[in-house]
Amino acid sequence: MGTRLVAFAACALLASGCGDGTPKTGTPTTTPTTAATPTTPTHEPAPRRGIDASHHQGPIDWPRVAEAGISFAYLKATEGTTFTDPRFAEHRRAATRAGVDVAGYHYFQLCSDGAAQAEHFLDVLGTPGDLPAALDLELAGSCADPPPAATLLAEVRAFLAVVDRRTGTRTLVYLYPDFEERFGFADDLAGHPQWVRRLGEKEPRRPWAVWQYDDAGAVPGVAGRVDLDLAGESLTTKGR
Repeated sequence: MGTRLVAFAACALLASGCGDGTPKTGTPTTTPTTAATPTTPTHEPAPRRGIDASHHQGPIDWPRVAEAGISFAYLKATEGTTFTDPRFAEHRRAATRAGVDVAGYHYFQLCSDGAAQAEHFLDVLGTPGDLPAALDLELAGSCADPPPAATLLAEVRAFLAVVDRRTGTRTLVYLYPDFEERFGFADDLAGHPQWVRRLGEKEPRRPWAVWQYDDAGAVPGVAGRVDLDLAGESLTTKGR
């Protein structure tokens, strides 16, 4: 989003209360004066709390997730040119009914054609919702011998060009740290909003639209652990 959020995140879970490790991204300030004055309102939107999930999380009780204060979710939709997450449609329907904003993400296969992957993703995604679609770039689970950086970057850009054009908005890009360390695409893809992984309470150093701050979070309604994210209210395709 290019600027840092400046409001404290709320308690991470309804059931667990405060002190749960949700990162703090700043506090409102007060106008210096000798008389009591109200808090000066911030111009930045408060951070939204979300999760990202796939079939690995199994069934999810989305009403409970929503009650815990989760307002958005990124769900794995596809991988490569043929794989469709078997729970994507189910999760999307149930999350939407529960009032959670939902978007799909695609797990990129490094040795596969970028445009063909985009077509597969869009076929499964269908009509996009109120959040931008996302591209997940990682080394794990892909080919053992990826192409040179320049070749791979061209395929990634081909994917983004197709998805951006068809959805009418810029795709969110997630760069797993080992992928970024090897290929260094953050600057090359800086024209797209960034989904940045930095675990813990310290805010990422580079600009971010979504911040993944925990990869083993606990949320009511989700069995086992799940990734936790923060985003601003500005992360939306409404009014694009």
